[in-house]
Amino acid sequence: MTATFTSPRLTREYRQTLHAAPERVFPLLCPEREKDWLPGWQARMLHSASGVAEPRAVFATPGHDGTEIVWVVAEHRPPDRVHFVRWHPGSMVVDLELDLSSPAPGTTWLDIRYTYTAIAPAGRAAIEAMTLEQWHAQMQNWQTHLDAWLQANPASKPPPA
Repeated sequence: MTATFTSPRLTREYRQTLHAAPERVFPLLCPEREKDWLPGWQARMLHSASGVAEPRAVFATPGHDGTEIVWVVAEHRPPDRVHFVRWHPGSMVVDLELDLSSPAPGTTWLDIRYTYTAIAPAGRAAIEAMTLEQWHAQMQNWQTHLDAWLQANPASKPPPA
């Protein structure tokens, strides 16, 4: 007989509207390129043949509690989709899907889906403390910085994804 266990899970979705084509936005959704536009972003590449996001690349970021969060690029399909999975030791696993589409020339819809799954009591507590207002503020902050960088760098040609 197999027992079923369901960890607490929370899924949040958000659509950002950015003022650039997906081909310009997509390369910026990378641990190295985020350093260009997201203040305070710190990532350390652990494995990548190209030095930027690519399938099965692995990188790490510092957690708020001093632990290191490990990320894997699960899927990388320029310029339409990037999918990350990140592991917060002793807390949770986060599945992060980013889908890009263009409703009009020079515009990108960035559809964001985070799925948080607790793997320990600390993860359960973190998920229970997450508010929709905090989520919206985080997504709006991200959109503001990314769109500002795109507007300030109209002629920039990001490296190939």
